[in-house]
Amino acid sequence: MTKLTASKLTRFGIATALAGTMLAAPLMADAGGTADITVANMYLWRGLDLSNKSGAEVSGDLYYHHESGASTGIWMSSECVSNSHETDLNLGFSKSFGYFGMDVGIYEYLYTENGDATKSDWDKTDAAEYYVAGSYGPVSLKVLQSTSVPDNRYFSLDGSYSMFGAHIGKTSRKDSQQEYTDFNVSVHPVENLTLLVSMATGKLIDNGGGEKDPLFVASYNWPFTMK
Repeated sequence: MTKLTASKLTRFGIATALAGTMLAAPLMADAGGTADITVANMYLWRGLDLSNKSGAEVSGDLYYHHESGASTGIWMSSECVSNSHETDLNLGFSKSFGYFGMDVGIYEYLYTENGDATKSDWDKTDAAEYYVAGSYGPVSLKVLQSTSVPDNRYFSLDGSYSMFGAHIGKTSRKDSQQEYTDFNVSVHPVENLTLLVSMATGKLIDNGGGEKDPLFVASYNWPFTMK
């Protein structure tokens, strides 16, 4: 399986992939705290496999949602490119109006170098992006914009029906050779279990920056609610 190397990834390249997978909080959530632990067979990164040598990933998040619509959260993963680990921070604001929903905020992505989380490592590898999202019923559209590179952004269109889900994502970058599109479909056969098939296509994939064959992901999560 082809893996990305650190030399192929810009800071924003690493960051944009994350928000469309496991970090994103729901457009709306009840007031109070939520936590989640997830185990998966790989770190799926917008159609790309960013797992370390071990392959399997353990991640967890902790969010607090205020009744006003404001939220803050932290997400941590055991896996990331170049044997690093990852911590992501989020501040957001969301509201719903009948079938419509909206969400705006910012993500901050922090990476260690070779698993050593020294302060200098965090400073060298962090990245951030703003986002805005809208939803109507089970369909949502999200746009993520780099805070440092105006031409780098990610578009995510997602929908669900019953136990099924579908996603189309478009990575747009200043360097057109790093652009690509990813697709996935998923099913939740039992509560908390997700089975997903993902594919990616585009210049980045053609240039050897990702796997052309489908990727299969199985994940199980344990959610917790703290009122």
